[in-house]
Amino acid sequence: MPADPKFPMPVKQFLDNAETFLQRSDIVLSRSRTWWSWLIRLITGGTFSHCAIVFLLPQAENQMNNTFLLESVSQGVGISNLLTYVEGKSTRSQIAIKRLEHVWADVAFQKQVGGIMLDRINAGYDFNRAVHIGLSVVFGARLGWLKLWGASHDSMQKAVQHNNRIRRKWIPPQFICGGFIQYGFLQAQLRRGGEPGDVIFRNDVSLGDYDELLAITPEDIATTPKLTWQYVIRNGWVHRVETYEEAKRVMSSAPL
Repeated sequence: MPADPKFPMPVKQFLDNAETFLQRSDIVLSRSRTWWSWLIRLITGGTFSHCAIVFLLPQAENQMNNTFLLESVSQGVGISNLLTYVEGKSTRSQIAIKRLEHVWADVAFQKQVGGIMLDRINAGYDFNRAVHIGLSVVFGARLGWLKLWGASHDSMQKAVQHNNRIRRKWIPPQFICGGFIQYGFLQAQLRRGGEPGDVIFRNDVSLGDYDELLAITPEDIATTPKLTWQYVIRNGWVHRVETYEEAKRVMSSAPL
């Protein structure tokens, strides 16, 4: 790999040298051509509908040649190949990558974020609660209807009780992915005794506001200044970007 790599870069070259360009715990934001993606973007008024983190980078010594992502899925925690985001039958042809850059956000911290999230496969992270929050956002009309019949302060509680009876298997991961990533970063920061505000991705959310922390969206992650922009991958090419506006400009030539 040249000392000064040139961008835009073919995505294959980028992925073949992922250990050079990516770091563990980099956040991958994406949008797809599915109607769920369109709905989430409509609800949040944002550009992205899903997010995941880089969990494992290629390791030649272990015969591992791919970059793997950790993400929330409707059943819990899932691991996916970054290649499937940019290739394949249902490709997410537009993705962006952001990074937490601090002296203390070293490899050990990055690994801890991923480890905390992976550990939620069997326990800990409140997927049910996060899913209910997401469903309540989608069924906003229902919230409005309940407010006509009862006090506004308990309309969310009623909607959540109603959603408890809905099967989870059809729920798309967009409803819980942002909160899951927020959980991983915040827990890692608390364990190292760091300042929680440095990794809370919305300025109007406090450490004690658990529901709001779980309701962090991909758009919150896209707009937070606490993460730096790195790349946009679109139509087989990787572009270096430094701002949200630049990322949207690169993506706008092939809107979804």
